Amino acid sequence: MQRTAATTPAPSPSLPVPRPLLSAALCAALMGAAAWAVVAAGWAQNTGGAMVVAVAAAVEAALLARAAVPRWVSLLLVPVLALAAIVPTTIGSMPFDGDASVSHTIGRYAAALASGLGASSDWPFTVGLSAVLWLCGFWVGFLAMRERRGVLAVLPVYAVLATNVLNARNPDTLAVPVAVAVCFSLLVVADSHLDALQLRADRRNVLWLPRTRASFAASAGVMAVLLTVAALVLPPISNTDISSRFFPGASGNGHAGRATALVPSGAGTIQFSGVTQPGGPLVSHPQPVLSYTIDSTVPLYLSVVADTRFFAGNWYPGRAGDAQDPVNFDGVAFSGGSLPRDPSLADGVRGKAVRTVHTQIVLQANATGDTPYTPFAGEPLSIDQAGIAFGQATANGLLTVDSVELNSSIISGTTVNTTGTVSTASVAELRSAGSAYPDWVRPYRMLEDDFTNGAQVITQLAQQWTAGITNPYDQATAIEAHFRNPSFFQYTLNPPDVPPKTWPIVYFLTTSHRGYCQYFAASMGAMLRSLGIPTRLVNGFGSGTTQAISGRPGIRQQVVTTSDAHTWVEAFFPGYGWIPFEPTPPSSDGNYVPFQRGNPSASSANAVPPPAAGDTKPGFNDPAFNPALRPVPATKPAPPPWMQLAIAGGVLLSLPVLFVIWLLLPRSTQGAWRRIEVLGAVWGMRRKPSETYREYARRFTVAPAIDGRLNEVAALMGRAHFSGQGIDTPTSRRVKAMVRGAILAALPATLRERSARRLNQRGMTDQSSPR
Repeated sequence: MQRTAATTPAPSPSLPVPRPLLSAALCAALMGAAAWAVVAAGWAQNTGGAMVVAVAAAVEAALLARAAVPRWVSLLLVPVLALAAIVPTTIGSMPFDGDASVSHTIGRYAAALASGLGASSDWPFTVGLSAVLWLCGFWVGFLAMRERRGVLAVLPVYAVLATNVLNARNPDTLAVPVAVAVCFSLLVVADSHLDALQLRADRRNVLWLPRTRASFAASAGVMAVLLTVAALVLPPISNTDISSRFFPGASGNGHAGRATALVPSGAGTIQFSGVTQPGGPLVSHPQPVLSYTIDSTVPLYLSVVADTRFFAGNWYPGRAGDAQDPVNFDGVAFSGGSLPRDPSLADGVRGKAVRTVHTQIVLQANATGDTPYTPFAGEPLSIDQAGIAFGQATANGLLTVDSVELNSSIISGTTVNTTGTVSTASVAELRSAGSAYPDWVRPYRMLEDDFTNGAQVITQLAQQWTAGITNPYDQATAIEAHFRNPSFFQYTLNPPDVPPKTWPIVYFLTTSHRGYCQYFAASMGAMLRSLGIPTRLVNGFGSGTTQAISGRPGIRQQVVTTSDAHTWVEAFFPGYGWIPFEPTPPSSDGNYVPFQRGNPSASSANAVPPPAAGDTKPGFNDPAFNPALRPVPATKPAPPPWMQLAIAGGVLLSLPVLFVIWLLLPRSTQGAWRRIEVLGAVWGMRRKPSETYREYARRFTVAPAIDGRLNEVAALMGRAHFSGQGIDTPTSRRVKAMVRGAILAALPATLRERSARRLNQRGMTDQSSPR
């Protein structure tokens, strides 16, 4: 480049012209790739709308940036533009909770935006994710195109990508979208830097050499592509898991069981595990696991693995060939259909004390970890897939089914149809069941110690909590109620550290009184066994979040994430089999309520169960407090028509409003003249490369009232562009004011001119058409 003398007139057309469409396209592509990477991580279901929101944010920011409106105006428009992008893309997937009023919908959006990525349900998580991506996209578009600070603009994108990769369950699926996002980020930085150089040259009257911009852009593009390809093709320098050193425990097991040390060094994530080892802190990062439909009017827990062996304060599933396992555990292969067990032999179910439920489950890849376990609603009866059923074995088959493994791996979309039974025994029937247990349940009453006297402490506490109670069912409910009483125990994902050589559940029972579901379930199960009540723990999932299915009225779909992983207790009652209990109190991480007894009728299927003894938390069983207990209609009605029209109208009006704001609020003299050229293009009078400011102003004959102002503006623009001193601030303000007045005077003329042109064209068409 070379600098021209202050007196040398340099023709304006020779200056390189910014390419706002290219810049906006690069910003939108960058946000599309970043959102693609986040969606590919599979944090929740139905998050594809977040990609639309991210791209829309970049486009909206680009429009505001090119409009050159004052920063405070852009700040005021941020919430309006954000809602205009987020609401239309997420309102269709909002689970219906019985209230479709506008105020309630606004409240749900406010709660979803406040909880953000910490929510355990898919819809509020998606809203929070959309909000984060919108802010990121708006930041990228605004800083890259308005402030022309490319490096600062892409920093949030790198933060999002790094967080996504470090926490994703399977980072391998993110390689391509992350690489594409990095490539586009380099192009955005280069484009923004080139625009900044161009503006500085323009202000200093420096002429660019021919094809300067094209050469710079080509070099930047080639290098960005080469670096991205190299990152994808070249092998890593080391195979060491560096992220685990910075984020210890980030890949730990979760809520339904920990298979690592009793007190892990870092926080793990809530997810399914077949072993119940209460340990250290957990965090909730919901990722989709499965969805299911069921012919039950009440959502049910999904059992996966039953832990039958208690040792040293922890619970483990049975293992075939384990000499130390008191349960004769074995696996029996089957080809599909009924499982190889006789429920009447093991449970001795009296009369019709069970109801049958049929469930269709759609599983995500590795939904139950590395082992292809199948979830069941209720006690397993049959499945339409071939596999192996594990449980306590006899010569004629299985007495119990503790888990079912498929013969093939679980991939995304694997669908199984299962049948199970749910007990309908009433409280009175369970109280009358007695304690005449069959011989085969003897191993389910054993507590194995490790010479720490943990079992003795648990036995003493169980006897204290049930003093004066002799009925096994009443003993179980008394212990359950004691755990659920917030005056005694508190639910937390961040339990305190456990001293060495101490069982976590003993420390929980005697000192901390704080823990998550494994603490509550493991403790109650041990206490029941200490009282001689046959007990096992069940690892699986809670009922998840209810969603309607379009076109299938009356069918309930439950969506389950990793944060729904849960552990609960089952006790054996003669004649009625395994009966579930819920010792975990309700919390922000799960709406855990006591299991209903009896067979609820269709009219009372969604009735709120009465509070158990000790449940003193205000509103605990109140549907207004606990959304999961509200009646759920079979289908979700569409938003009111006026709301749909209002949303559509708001989106359609946002672009014209932004265009008018851009026209009337130029920030510089050059920007003011750009408005004149835009209006000229609308009228079909594009500025020729050879035209000066004054020559172009003389061609404006559509609105004669503005000719005088344009001539003066053209003269001042020539002085600003070619004079070494330029124009002072008051004159610059005068130029912008005259342009604003000229535009206001020209807009009516523009409408009249376009209408007259259409009428003339229509008249010519009518005359030329054959009669």
